[in-house]
Amino acid sequence: MEILMKKTDASHGLTMNEILGELAARGIDAERKSVSRDFDVLRDYGFDVLFDSSVKRWRMGERPFAPEELVMLVDAVQSAGFLTERMALGLIAKLKWFASESQEARLDQRLDMAEYVKMNNPEVFWSIDAIQEAMHVGRKVEFRYFHFGTDGRRVLNRDGRLYRATPLRLVYAEGLYYLLTYNDHYDDMTPYRVDRMVDVGVSSEQATRNKSVSTWKMADDVRLSFGVYGDSPQEPIVMEVDGRYVSVMLDKFGEDMDLYPVADGRAKVYARAPLSPQFYGWLFQLGTDVKLLGSKKAVEAYKSYLRDTAAFYGI
Repeated sequence: MEILMKKTDASHGLTMNEILGELAARGIDAERKSVSRDFDVLRDYGFDVLFDSSVKRWRMGERPFAPEELVMLVDAVQSAGFLTERMALGLIAKLKWFASESQEARLDQRLDMAEYVKMNNPEVFWSIDAIQEAMHVGRKVEFRYFHFGTDGRRVLNRDGRLYRATPLRLVYAEGLYYLLTYNDHYDDMTPYRVDRMVDVGVSSEQATRNKSVSTWKMADDVRLSFGVYGDSPQEPIVMEVDGRYVSVMLDKFGEDMDLYPVADGRAKVYARAPLSPQFYGWLFQLGTDVKLLGSKKAVEAYKSYLRDTAAFYGI
């Protein structure tokens, strides 16, 4: 199995003599009939062992992951900001086991960890496991939470006292994992970055079960495209956009938005967004090619944001 997985693929096969040579290099004395029987056993266990009679070569056919799937998975691991570089390389090494040597070489060409910003909290995997266990057994999760001080060092919030909260959902957004929790004191949802949680464990306290928790839906509190921390409710908005930016709108709001052509190659977009700094900052970077038309509340809030920003720079 190992020889076929690593040495063969859709473009590369091995003759029986080459397979016997590979086995001999591993200290295994074999002959053709025993290898043929081994191939039958592999097929019985679901491996797609193929023989190409035109070139008299054996190879592995269908694999757990196609080459293009492995490329996507490696790219996803590399771009996951919540992983440390060591964790990312460890995961990629496991993924590469499913690739042949020639496919593995192509994956190596894509590896450039220096291109990505990585976190420095190796506890993330254990934290996620503890969070999932808490949700499974219906308990609160407990943890300490930190931020970075002006000297770049970790500073524990609340003087290191434990947080306890009801876990609602783990969310992957913008390359990071967030834990959405129910806050008993404020009767609302509070998000936490998992890579900034330490000493995560399952609390002895039962998870809160009330109307707020049972009826909670992620869309009520979070629009992932504008950041998990945006605490503004979703508001209906109307924008007029240059036709070149229709794709941008679809990427941001999805196919749920309404789109109508207007004059001069422009379009009106009807969608929902939080009236938050994250939304205003995204809108500002699009310049005059996108104009916010409504609601009146959204327009006034955006004007206030622009005025405050200009005043900060003395404009």
